[in-house]
Parts: sequence; C-alpha cells; structure tokens
Amino acid sequence: MNAIRKSAIVTCGLALLLMSAPKLGNAMTNAEIEKRLSQIQKIEADNAREQQKIEKEKKEIAALKKQEANNLEDIKKQIEEQGKKLNEIQQQILNSKETVMKTNAELQEAEQRVESRDQLLKSRVRLMYTNGFVSYMEVLFESTSFSDFLDRYHALRAIVSQDKEILQANKRDKEAVAQKKVQVEAELAFVQSQYAEKEKAQNEMMQKEREKEAALAQLAKQEEQYEHISEEQEEYARKLAEEKSKLWAEKRKNDTKNKPAVVYSGGALSWPLPGRSTISSGFVHRINPVTKKSENHKGIDIPAPAGTEIHAAAPGTVIIAQWMNGYGNTIVIDHGGGLQTWYGHAKSLAVEEGAQVKTGDVVSYVGSTGQSTGNHLHFEVRKNSVPVDPMPYVTGK
Repeated sequence: MNAIRKSAIVTCGLALLLMSAPKLGNAMTNAEIEKRLSQIQKIEADNAREQQKIEKEKKEIAALKKQEANNLEDIKKQIEEQGKKLNEIQQQILNSKETVMKTNAELQEAEQRVESRDQLLKSRVRLMYTNGFVSYMEVLFESTSFSDFLDRYHALRAIVSQDKEILQANKRDKEAVAQKKVQVEAELAFVQSQYAEKEKAQNEMMQKEREKEAALAQLAKQEEQYEHISEEQEEYARKLAEEKSKLWAEKRKNDTKNKPAVVYSGGALSWPLPGRSTISSGFVHRINPVTKKSENHKGIDIPAPAGTEIHAAAPGTVIIAQWMNGYGNTIVIDHGGGLQTWYGHAKSLAVEEGAQVKTGDVVSYVGSTGQSTGNHLHFEVRKNSVPVDPMPYVTGK
C-alpha cells in the first residue's frame, strides 16, 4: 500500500475520530479524558509515521523531478544540435543537387557532342555506301605519281586519325561525364541518407522530450496529491490540537482541586532561543524554500546550530510532542486562554505530551527535520488555533 493510500486511510481515521468526539461541554472525568487523549495520541502516532514516509517520498519525487528536468534540458540541447546538423546537411543536399543538375547539363552537352560526331561518321559511311566502298589500297594504287601517292597517303591518315579521334573523344566524354554523374549521385544519396539518419535521431530525441515532459507532469501530479493530503492532515492536526487543548484544560480544571496548574497569565512571551536574535524568515507571505510555492509563513524562523536548546516561551501544558507534517519533530504548548506556541523542525524532543512546563524550560533541540533547508527553529504563536504574528508577543509591543 503506497504512502498516499495509507495517508488517506489515516486521514479518514482522523475524521472518524473527530466525529466520534464527546462533547466537551459536559463534565468529564480524568479517566474519560485520558481515554480520549489516548485515542487521539494513537491516531497522531500513526499519522506521524505515515507523514515521515510521505516526507521521504516527497523528497525522492523532488530529486527525481530535478533529475528529469536536467535530462529534459540535455535532450533539448541535443535536439537543438541535431537541428543545426540537419540544416548543415540540408545545405549540403542543396549543393549536391545543384552539382547533379550541373553534371546532368554537362552530360547533355557531351551527349550532343557525341551525337554530332556520330552524325559525321554516319555521313561518311553513307557517302562510302553511295559511291561504293573503296579500300585504302585502291586509293593509294590509283595515284598518278609519287607526289600524288604521298598526298593520298597523308589524306587517308588524316581521315583515319580523325575517325579514331572522334571515336576516342566519344568514349572519353561518355566515360568522364557518366563517372562524374555516378559520383555526384552517390554523394547526394550519401548526404540524403545522413539527413534521414539525423532526422530519425532528432525524432527519437523529440519523442524522449515528450516522454520526459509527461514524466514531469506525472511527478507534478503526485506532488499535488501529496500537498492536498498534507493540507488535509494539517487541518485535522489543527482540530486535534484544538480538542486536545480543551481536554488538557478540562484535566487541569479537575487537577486544580488537588494542586494549582501552570497557566500563562498574559504579558510578553519569552524568546525561545536565548542569544539567537536573527530571524531568517518572518510572519510574511513568501515562496516556500522547499516546495517553491507561494504561501503564508505561519511563524518566524530563527537560525541556530543543531542541538541548540529550545526553551518554552511561557508556562503551559505540552499537548503535542511528536513528528508532524512539514514541521518534523514538533512541540506544541497550550498556555490556556486559547493561546498556543509551536516549536518545529527539532532535532530531538526533551519533553513528553502532558508535561507541565515553566517559562524557560528546555522542550527540544534545534534541528532540520520535516520541510526544512537548514538548522533552525520554526516558532509559531496561535490564538484560538489561528497563527498570528509572534513578534508582538515576544517583544511585548
């Protein structure tokens, strides 16, 4: 069963638990209060375990998203490079086609020259056929003198040489142009095959790009599901804290018969990290450094080294001492009168639920658990379950 489904079940359990809650207007015995607190604590413990799993899965998804985003950027760069190569090859194809056209023109010219020579040879053959075939020997022996013999001999040699040159020229033209045509067409075919290969590689890259974009969209959808569940659980946690506050108040009321309860009587709250006055993030609207989403920051962040002691800002009852969604290890102190202080992202806790604390008591130690980018205390003040700016409470202004 994945964490989302499990968390949904836990959320459902929280809802059922809240629906079955007894009406606190009626007087409850400490036994009834303890039973009810035990029920809530069990659900909270189960919820905390699931939240830790969800936080782990969310981090894994965030890391995977970052990796997929980097892969997508690499693919886009490869597609761009492939596009440049395709443009270069396309230009080569155009150049090769121009060369092929030029070669074809040269071949046509060569063929015209061959045709002209062929016509000359054919005319000679027709003339010989019309006048009757006369051998070279007959032409020589019909000479009337030695001078006539030499003239006839040189004329015959010229005719034979010319015929031979015509035939050789035909052969050279045909072979040269045909060879060039074969070479250029081979080059064109090679360049076209390269283009087809690069185009195929680019199409594959574009398919991978679509796959990566789909994967990122799916991861974003999963993150949204986690965020939705986290928001629901935070709302239930708020309601549980509100109910627990009332239960502890009821218990304190019962206990006052035996001993006075430690309750906040008003006035300024004590600073939870003595000696650490820097505030890295105030009670403002901001971009969450982890989720990168716009949000209202519910408290103030005070940086400090890991393990720094966190002190109770006022006397009260610890109503939450466990892992909470986004907050990591968390202490919530109810001070009475609808006032609560929250101490998040602790490395470890120093008190248990139900503990009565005084101002300045160590309740936990600075850490970076939950949705956190570094060691710090997330300090909240809530009035009637609604987060309010802590600064007026800690400064007294």
